Parts: sequence; C-alpha cells; structure tokens
Amino acid sequence: MTATKQNNRLLSIDLARGLAVFFMIAVHTLEVFANQEVKNSVFGQIISFLGGPPAAPVFMTLMGFSFIYSNKSELKPKLLRGFKIFLSGYVLNIFRGVIPFTLATYLKLDVIKIFPLEKINAYTILTTVDILQFAGIALMIMSIIQALQINKYLILLSAFLISMISPLLWGIQLDIPIVDQILELFWGDLPIEFSFIANKIAFPVFPWLTFPLLGMFLGETVKNSIDMNRVFNYFGLFGIFLIGIGAAISFSNYQYHFNDYYHSRQGAMFFICGFVMVWLYLTKLVIDNIPTNSLFDLLFRWSKGVTNIYFIQWIIILWSIAFFGINNSSFISTILLILTFTGISHFTNEFIIQRQKNK
Repeated sequence: MTATKQNNRLLSIDLARGLAVFFMIAVHTLEVFANQEVKNSVFGQIISFLGGPPAAPVFMTLMGFSFIYSNKSELKPKLLRGFKIFLSGYVLNIFRGVIPFTLATYLKLDVIKIFPLEKINAYTILTTVDILQFAGIALMIMSIIQALQINKYLILLSAFLISMISPLLWGIQLDIPIVDQILELFWGDLPIEFSFIANKIAFPVFPWLTFPLLGMFLGETVKNSIDMNRVFNYFGLFGIFLIGIGAAISFSNYQYHFNDYYHSRQGAMFFICGFVMVWLYLTKLVIDNIPTNSLFDLLFRWSKGVTNIYFIQWIIILWSIAFFGINNSSFISTILLILTFTGISHFTNEFIIQRQKNK
C-alpha cells in the first residue's frame, strides 16, 4: 500500500464526512423552517434525500470505519469516551431544546402555541434520544467488540441480524419506569409526528448499530487490503447489489419498509447500507480523479470538526425558531437560512479550533 493510496483513502473518508456535515445542516434547516410547498418541491425532495442516506448513516458507518484506525488500544479510555459522548447528547438537549422551550413558555411567545404540549414538554425534550446518545453507546459496544477480538465476518453477521430483527423489538416495555427509560435507548419507538420531531427516539441502537458495525467490517477490510482500488470497487459493486435487494423488498410496500427513517425496516436497511457503500466508492473515485482544491479543503475541515458543528448548528437552528417560526419559510428564505447557518457553524468551529490552538 503506497503512502499516496493511504492518503487518498483517508481523504475520501473525510470528503464523505464533510459532505454529510453540509447535508445535515441543510436538511435540519429544511425540516424546521421550510413551508410545505418548499418541502414538496424538487428542491425539498433533493435536500431531504441528501439529509437521509448520505448523512446520518454515512456518519455512523464512518464512525465504525475510523474506529478501526484509532491509535488508542486500551478499553477503559474508549469506554469513558463513549460515555462522555452519550452524556453530551443530554447536554445538547438542554441547550438546544429545554432552555429555549422553557423561555418561550415563560415569555408566552406565539410560537409555543404551535407545539402539541400534550406530547412535548421540557422533560420530553431533555430525554429525547438523538445521534449523540446513540454514538456514545455504539462506541462503547465497538470497544468491547474490539477488546474481544471478534472476527470481522461475525461483526458483519451481527449487523445483518440487527437490521432484520429490530422491528420485532421496537416499543417493547416492561412498565418499570427506570428500566423502560433504558430500553428506550435500544429499541424505543415513541412517535410525536410534529414538524421536525418525528419520533422521541430518533436513533435507537436497533437498527442504527447496523451502520457502525458495517463500518468496522469495511474498515478492517480496507486496513488489511493489498489493492485499495480493488477493495473499493467491490464496495461499489456490492453496494449496488444491496440497493437492488432493498428496492425489490420495499417495492410492494415502500411506506412499511422506509417507515419514519429513524425506524427503517428490512428493505430500507438493505437499501441504505448499499447506498452508503456506493457513496464511499464514489468519494474515493472523486479523490482519485480530482486534484485537491479549496472546496475539498473546506469539507475536510468540516469533517474534522463534525462534533463541534453538530452542536453549533442545532443550537443556532432551534433558537432561531423564535425569529422565523416553524415551517413558514419560502424557497428563497430557506436557501438563505441554509447558507447562513452553514456559515455561522463554520466560523464558530474555526473560532473554537483557534482558541484550542492558543491554549
């Protein structure tokens, strides 16, 4: 494996993650602010798709992929890091949700009248399970898998089984409050269906653990490969195969299989996993054939600052509801908001990076 190929591989991963950062900001802005006409437009459908398979599933797959290349080998630090990420999810819930919601309620802002208060309150917002809670749990699980030196094909089999059996687990409770709160993290399903809040449990471990485990398998395969290009070509071909299977399974009942995105069933999981593999192949192809440029450099920086940007964009977007309302923005306004939030997130991340360098 040459240094150039190794570098290209890492750059292709950064490119995929950097693109996912932009798609993430765009789709969150669309979901919160765009009116129904914009959402139903070709523009809205494109943003919705880009904020789907190329965003969170790519993030989580690359999390597993990058985990294989981590220099840290001890179990305890990895478990501790996972737990910190898990807790950070609740910290974000406080700053992006609980505080602005409580203030809006106290100040009796008009926007609060839009919320279905029988479903949404400060406690609901605090205990919402989002991607950071899931990422923390996933990191701890991957750390244990690595410590046990589990064969990569068993990891892949586990990913497959999780994607298949998850719908059988969703919503199972034991009517014991503390226990049920824990079970929610793994297979909770509590639909809210309000604007941008489709489900209180946005990222349950089942089925989302499928993606980090898939990433571990792909990362292990690439790490031990002799011919990098050949491996990525196989990723692309097998990805197309999975997309075909997913489409065939979902054809007779699309709504059932794709469900609410956060609780995707079997056909959708095949499709999304296949798309992620094709996407990684395409980003490798782009890096191999297009010289590094300023756009790539920007995406690489976003890739490295993904956690900062995730925090920043959500806080900015949800606090901005007080000024722009919910689902009121026109086509032009939505585009301007996407660009504005992206710019603010970028420059705030740059400020944080600079402060850290000066310490």
